[in-house]
Amino acid sequence: MKKNYGIVIAVCLVILYVAIRSFTVDVTHDEAYSFYNVKHFWYVEALCTANTHWLNSIAIKIALLLGSESNWAIRWFSTFSAIVFFTVCYFFIRSLNSIYLKIFACTLLLLNLYVLDYFGLARGYASGLMFEGIALLLFIKSIREQRRTFAFLALLAAGLSAIGNYSFVYFFIAFSVIYFSGFHFKKGLSFFKSKVFYIDAVLCLGVLGFIVRAWIFIIKCSMDLGAGTDSIKEVCTSFINGLFYSKFTYSSTASTIITCLLLGLIIITCWYGIFKFKAHKKDIYFFCSLMLSIILFILAVNFFCLKIVLPYERSALFMFPLVCICIIYFVSEAFQFPGKNILLIIYSVLSLFIFSRKATLSYTLDFAPQEDIHKVFNYIDSIGATNIGMGWQTYGVYRNYYQMTDKFKYHFKGQSLQDADSITGFNYLLLTPPYSLAMFDIRKLNFTAIKVFPKTNSVLVKVTKK
Repeated sequence: MKKNYGIVIAVCLVILYVAIRSFTVDVTHDEAYSFYNVKHFWYVEALCTANTHWLNSIAIKIALLLGSESNWAIRWFSTFSAIVFFTVCYFFIRSLNSIYLKIFACTLLLLNLYVLDYFGLARGYASGLMFEGIALLLFIKSIREQRRTFAFLALLAAGLSAIGNYSFVYFFIAFSVIYFSGFHFKKGLSFFKSKVFYIDAVLCLGVLGFIVRAWIFIIKCSMDLGAGTDSIKEVCTSFINGLFYSKFTYSSTASTIITCLLLGLIIITCWYGIFKFKAHKKDIYFFCSLMLSIILFILAVNFFCLKIVLPYERSALFMFPLVCICIIYFVSEAFQFPGKNILLIIYSVLSLFIFSRKATLSYTLDFAPQEDIHKVFNYIDSIGATNIGMGWQTYGVYRNYYQMTDKFKYHFKGQSLQDADSITGFNYLLLTPPYSLAMFDIRKLNFTAIKVFPKTNSVLVKVTKK
């Protein structure tokens, strides 16, 4: 146990960081929409968008029933998910043999600021990662200890990850393929005589039926299926953005090189994990490689044959645990050369440096323009503004969260500029970069900058007639 004190401290500090952020980071646009759908519940609106993450919505409802609408209260389930997920990470990291490998695994699993962002937000990605981690832990435990109950609980956890966030259905399908192959199909046709098979099948079909029915409903009424891209390069560069916690702009050559290197690394790690199993004998590496390979195959079929967009950025978070585990064991087992430990330390130090420079308690990378938005609204309220035009994401936080609460409402009336026919009815505008008003006739209006909010470069502008 003494040898693992450092891991315990690292896990506790990361959980503390996430917990503090649940208090200090303002509510984001997507969280606000989830809050709105729960507070002002209409089943059609809730079902019509992939923004509804059901376990997260239930958690928000519990917070409301307990009389709390604050940012930390509606995020309680994500904070809980962080505690469980990083506890699972602890059990995995301590199982590694080399101290250098443990340090490398800590930096890879614990210090990804982009992943930590979503453990501090009221979204379903946190619960999806939690249940994915539980599923992997219980599945490996069931194999090593020959405990069938653990295997079923692992399948249940995998199903809950997909219900928590629909993008995790890729993980659930891959997990189910391996689960049924290992526990049922290898027995030949005799699995038809097993009652356990039908229990497992009902669980899988129930989860998939729920998700497919939800997708059909969304497609028919809104097509709001969540974040996706038709560019393989954008998928790969989003991984680099998350790793460095920045929004880089890439040249065509740079994005091509990154794509080739990243895809090559993942394919090689999976190949080694599957076909060199007799050499490395790491069951968790073998099964994670299989799952990741199945996921990549499904994504390829969807993209090239069915023309379905690829998950990226937050919608690709379901791959994070699998990719990390595969890379950790690939480095451990495939690379045996003098100086390997030095390279692991160098990477770990660089990761710690990036974390120390980029860690923040005030915003998330995907929603940086909404940093400290409540302070902006407080200022607008304090000057007696009445009619405010603002960007759609800022308006989403104003309308869907603050004006839906019982305690945090503002006196001014806000409206999205994208929904306005003209701006003559506004006495103030809250503009965010790139500050475009090209869609409006502004020839008879004067604009005076009242205040600049430096963290987001938002500008409050007073509108008067000439």
